[in-house]
Order: sequence, then C-alpha cells, then structure tokens
Amino acid sequence: MPLTDHQLEDSDLLPFMNRPCRDIPDDNIRAGALIRHQLDPDSGWSRLIDNMRTFSQNENTIVNVAGIPIHISLNITRTPSLTANTFEKSKGRFSVPNCFLCNLDKKQRGVLTLDDRYLILANPGVTMPGDLTIASVGHEKQLIAGHFNDMIKLAEKLYGYSIFFNGALAGASSPHFHFQAGVKDSLIGEGQLDSILRGNKPGDVQLIKLTDRDDPAVFLIENFLRPCFICDTKKAESLAHFFDFFQDILFQSNKKISGIPNVPDFGQHIEPLDMIESEPRMNILLKYYPESGLYRAALFPKVYNRPSFYFNDGDNQIILGMAIKEALGHLITCRKGDYDKLTQRPELVRRAYADTSLRHDEILFISNLIKKF
Repeated sequence: MPLTDHQLEDSDLLPFMNRPCRDIPDDNIRAGALIRHQLDPDSGWSRLIDNMRTFSQNENTIVNVAGIPIHISLNITRTPSLTANTFEKSKGRFSVPNCFLCNLDKKQRGVLTLDDRYLILANPGVTMPGDLTIASVGHEKQLIAGHFNDMIKLAEKLYGYSIFFNGALAGASSPHFHFQAGVKDSLIGEGQLDSILRGNKPGDVQLIKLTDRDDPAVFLIENFLRPCFICDTKKAESLAHFFDFFQDILFQSNKKISGIPNVPDFGQHIEPLDMIESEPRMNILLKYYPESGLYRAALFPKVYNRPSFYFNDGDNQIILGMAIKEALGHLITCRKGDYDKLTQRPELVRRAYADTSLRHDEILFISNLIKKF
C-alpha cells in the first residue's frame, strides 16, 4: 500500500481542526488536527492511543549535571527506537518489504506536504505529545544531502514545531529518509539554548560568537556537556549556504574518527544504505519564527550515537541512544534499572555526552574555520 494511500484530506481533518482556523487550513493546522484524529477513539490509530496512555504514566526526573539541568525519562513507548540497531555492525540492507515507514499500519494516517513528497505522521514513540515523523513518500536513503532545503521549508510550514534530523550513525533508527518534529520549545534543551543566546549561562557554559556579521550570526556553545553550533539568520538562502559550508568542514573532521572501541571508523560501508559513509555525523534542530522571520539551526557534531556503557554486559549495560532529543537535554530510557542508574549517578549522563560528542580539539578546528566564513 503506497504511503500516499494513507493521506487524510481536509474533509477528514475538519472535525479535528480548531474552530477559528477551519476556513484557512495550512500544514501547521493540519498537523495538529492529524494528532487529534489519530488519538480519536473512533477514527484513530490504536497503537498511538495505547502509547499515549502508557506515556502518561512515565517516570521523569530533572538531574543537575555540572550545572546543566537534564531531563531523564523512563519511557517504554520509545523502546523500538532505543533498541534499534539498524546501523550497528553489519546489518542487512533494508528493502521496501522490511521498512516500517514503507509499510504503515492500516489505521496509521498522515498529511502530504511539499508537493506530496513527504507524509506527516503521528510518531508512536512519544517523547512529547504532538510528536511527528515526516517520511519521504519514496524509499530514499537517510542522507541530508538534497534535503536540507526541504527541512527549511518544513520549518516554515510547520511553524509551531521544531524540525529534527538524525544522521545515519548519529541516532537514526531507520534508513528510510525522514525528519522528526515536536511542538516547538517542548524539550528542556531548546529553552536552555534560547536562554544562553540571551546571555544567561548555566554552569560553566560559554557562548562564543564565531562570525563578525549579524546575519548569519554563528555561535559555539561550550561547556554545555555536548558542543553545539548555532546559526541565526533571517535569510533561508544564508542558512542553506552556511549549512553546506559547515557540513564540508565537519566531513573533514570526521575522517579522523577511527580506532575508537565500539565506534565504527568513519568512511566505512554502511550496509543498510548500501554505500560508503558520505556524510558527517550530526544531529540537527531547525525552527522558524514567522513573527520575526528568524531561522535558528542548532548543529550537534557527533562521534556516534551509542555511549561506551551500552556495549557492557549484564547489569553494567545501559541501553541509551544519543540522538537529537538527547542532544536537546531529554535522555530517554526504557528500563527501570537504567533509569535509576542515570538519575542517581549524574556522572553517567556526563559520560554519555562525552562518549558520543566530537572531541574538544576537533571543535576548535571547526570553529577556527567557521571564523573564515
């Protein structure tokens, strides 16, 4: 069944739209209506309904790690993503018959966008209510090349949401091309980044401006447990230009990732994509503020998505994946024992970030080249 056959028309969504918006639906309104449709006991998707019920019983704790508040959640709705080993070791190639984004449940419905090239879906692995998966209609590879401009357009269309991307070896759970999205500023790290850019610096955080110009303005955030580069601009073309520049620099840096225990050397063959690794490892956040015209991209360079203790045996193992949600300060576990360890021993959280983030010397290398942008 093609993904386009899962489309909901405006007539299907109309009963789930907010009344003041019924005469002027856009993709942002449709996305909210889609979530309400999929949660409706009569028309909805039972898996999402069950997962939302489970999500409401999650355990959550805020842990202070070196002065940085980190949200830790025990969330079994995320188990399939947390335990997915799609890109680990040498897995088989993922074909359409084996792809969960090509083979949706019958009641799983979505909204087509960007000239019908993507299907917006409710994400059953709920980090926050309203989470979305935005899947390419065709079975394309999980590569940001050729898709970053689409990410910008999605941020414009879904202006109430933050748009997310995980690279193949930086936390993606499927080789089928997809973005994620969540209600804007729902994650603890989003608010922290905005606060830091306003001059508030938790812990030993440092905000370093890397460009002389104000548009685009590029910053490095250091001592934030994980390094983060921010690009602020009011011009979509400037953001796209900077991203291409950044990606080229990060690619050169990633070539040095080799010989690290349990971490694949950069540039090896990725079996699920049937290709040599061609893109640097990173997580991306992008959001658009229509009231000011500001685009804000947060780029998190990665070594890998699995911390060292993931590879331990028995009670010493902690199942944790460090992808974009974790980069934004929301660590998710699916086992009670792992949750207890992370909440009671903040040094494990710090290690998870250190194990999966690019080294400080490489961040300095990238920063010095950005100063020439």
